[in-house]
Amino acid sequence: MKKVIGIDIGGTKILGGVIGSNGDLIKFKETSTDANLGRDHILKKLFSVLDDLFDTDIEGIGIGSAGRINFNTGEVIYATDNLPGWTGINLKEIISQKYKTKTIVENDVNAAIIGENWLGSAKSFKDVLMITLGTGVGGAIILDGKLIRGSHFSAAEIGHTILYPGGKRCNCGQNGCVEQYISGTAIYKRYNEIVGSNLVSSAKDVFNLYMKNDKISKLVVDEFVKSLSLLIFNIRNFIDPEIIILGGGVTNSKDLWWEYLKSQIKCDLNISIAGLNNFSTVYGAAKLILNEGVV
Repeated sequence: MKKVIGIDIGGTKILGGVIGSNGDLIKFKETSTDANLGRDHILKKLFSVLDDLFDTDIEGIGIGSAGRINFNTGEVIYATDNLPGWTGINLKEIISQKYKTKTIVENDVNAAIIGENWLGSAKSFKDVLMITLGTGVGGAIILDGKLIRGSHFSAAEIGHTILYPGGKRCNCGQNGCVEQYISGTAIYKRYNEIVGSNLVSSAKDVFNLYMKNDKISKLVVDEFVKSLSLLIFNIRNFIDPEIIILGGGVTNSKDLWWEYLKSQIKCDLNISIAGLNNFSTVYGAAKLILNEGVV
């Protein structure tokens, strides 16, 4: 059985796993990204995960990273301030030279949809849309069984489409981006905005308050669900997928808002939570190595 490593690099955490060719998760390691400390620190955290997982029988490393990724070269073409200094880094070159093994680098959500299409909620579907809700918001598309990367590797950059024209300023330079309304970061910032103080520091804090019947958190979650339903409805009309998959850390709170979301989406739509939970990108990055880059 082949053994490879899959890595997920996000703005909040770095998650890695040793995956067998049969889909077994043999070992995993997680660490905080501490992205605010900059590029070199993020690399050190990445190396710490890889050092713990790498062994002589590993046959390759697949990496899914936030940002716009040149799949052919492994370079991060663009990354927002969720990963400071990440723009321009060539992960394929750095990792392949350090660990002397085949390395493939892909956008994290593209990797996630590959993982879900292999072993998760999108298994056996040919037309799939995936939206991830984490530190930021990402998207990925599979049509007729093929991953759509786009001519500039920026297909399905859902987080930086405009949801509310003239709305909140985004760290990409635009106003009204999706990411400013339905990401985990947006959720806790909205709570603090309403109360006029930095009382919470994560979406998890807001959802915990929701469970205590906190009125402000209920307002924030209501706004989040309405914005998410609007996004889903609009994208559905463009892509017409067989299934829409929601993933990312915000979906850990799905029990609080899932039924409400479905009630807001007033159309016949197959929508599901990622079956691999937070390991979708890890599995997809591993699958890219197992398939030698072919999806």
